[in-house]
Amino acid sequence: MFSVAGLLNWLFTLDHKRIGILYTVIGIWAGFLGLSFSAMIRINFLEPYYNVISTDCYNFLATNHGILMIFFFLMPILIGGFGNFLIPLLGGLSDLNLPRLNAISLWLLLPSVIFLLISMCLGAGVGWTFYPPLSSSMFTSSKGVDFLMFSLHIAGVSSIFSSINFICTLYTIFIENLSSRSSVILWTYLFTSILLLTTLPVLAAAITMLLFDRNFGSAFFDPLGGGDPVLFQHMFWFFGHPEVYVLILPGFGMISHACLNMGCAPDVFGFYGLVFASFSIVCLGSVVWAHHMFVVGLDVKTAVFFSSVTMVIGVPTGIKVFTWLYMLLNSNINKSDPIFWWVISFIVLFTFGGVAGIVLSACVLDSVLHDTWFVVAHFHYVMSLGSYISIILMFIWWWPLITGLSLNKYLLQCHCILSNVGVNMCFFPMHYFGLCGLPRRVCMYESSFNWINIVCTIGSFISIFSGCLFIFILCESFFTRHVSLGFFGSSSIITNLLNSPMPFHSNFFTHFLSVNYCYSVYHIHWKNNNYVGWWNPYGLFSLLNM
Repeated sequence: MFSVAGLLNWLFTLDHKRIGILYTVIGIWAGFLGLSFSAMIRINFLEPYYNVISTDCYNFLATNHGILMIFFFLMPILIGGFGNFLIPLLGGLSDLNLPRLNAISLWLLLPSVIFLLISMCLGAGVGWTFYPPLSSSMFTSSKGVDFLMFSLHIAGVSSIFSSINFICTLYTIFIENLSSRSSVILWTYLFTSILLLTTLPVLAAAITMLLFDRNFGSAFFDPLGGGDPVLFQHMFWFFGHPEVYVLILPGFGMISHACLNMGCAPDVFGFYGLVFASFSIVCLGSVVWAHHMFVVGLDVKTAVFFSSVTMVIGVPTGIKVFTWLYMLLNSNINKSDPIFWWVISFIVLFTFGGVAGIVLSACVLDSVLHDTWFVVAHFHYVMSLGSYISIILMFIWWWPLITGLSLNKYLLQCHCILSNVGVNMCFFPMHYFGLCGLPRRVCMYESSFNWINIVCTIGSFISIFSGCLFIFILCESFFTRHVSLGFFGSSSIITNLLNSPMPFHSNFFTHFLSVNYCYSVYHIHWKNNNYVGWWNPYGLFSLLNM
């Protein structure tokens, strides 16, 4: 069944589908590693003062948990995995425009993961944000920090290559293919790629400057040499905040796609509203980075600007939410469908996390809640629930296309209930911790909060079990061979017309959906505004009568 030739075919493949699957496998591995780190963190909180895990080890776990989940779980699966798999299929192409660049971007993740593992062994407890002076050589001399920065550098180069590839491919698709212009998923991937290409070089510059400070005696962020540590925060969050939208925009596209197809509507309700709301989120999300920095001493006008624009982001997000609700309410959807349950879960939980974000966007409230558990609760409701639910939805929706198999409906319902119970038990009480003033990233707490922390830990274990259950559901479909009989949904979606599973490097024809706008091609087929192409019936009859 397994052979060396087959393994080499996978290792050196240029097929976008195989590359997407390899991205997804790496992402799942990183996700469970990050999940195990979070479990150790929660075990440590079972006791208020007695630390099961040493304080240094706790810092290492908190640092690597954040980096693993963002850079090696969410990004490889949402962008590298499903982006690679879906963009050519939904666009009617046989592959991405630059398949070799695609393969390079995948295999750059390998040295990135190796450097990450080395940094774990050497120790890097500076937090996933790398703030100097804590991350400077004076306070953290461990070489693990340097390896962690190298790891992020290489992962960033990989993401830039993928973004360039996606932008080129989507440009080709939108020029040539009429039907694919109505795919919200493709538009969200375009906006995501533009956002990554704009912001990642700034993060790379910040990390490079920090590496020079640590190893070559420069003083970009050292006040003693005329540097400014706040500059690093500006550069980091110029990337860091758009990164949130990089991780959630593909999820928005998936929710829109699911709402359209579940109701079997001929077209997306409010298509232009959804696309321009995504574009607005990209534009506004790129200019609000300093709302993470209200406590560094921003002047009043600057703080008011960033606070106000952050609140305005709620408007395009609200447009999306109400459009999804309209599509769901005006269609005859099977209420027991796990997809429907997950879409409702996404809308409710992401909206809740977004409202907490509006609270934090007020500079007066943020000065009280900054660096408390309230912030942890907010971004876990947005990331752990928003982006994670997007991944679950993508797996359930596209699994028949990828494998030709369907998933067990009743197990998926159990998984949905377990996940929702677990994550809410784990993260909802953290809002209360934050309002009480408990600082985050501190491994001890006042003993009166012990029973609530036990509830959070039980919720985290339920969440971990639900993650393992989902992997079991995926494996169960292989062992029981639930063969998918077909797809339902809008006929404008090209993937609904395909056989599954998709063959290796398939080349299906969508020429009837394509228009070539080249000047020369127009004059070959049109003369004096009359069509004279080869399928002109009058020209054919005149040829037969000769």
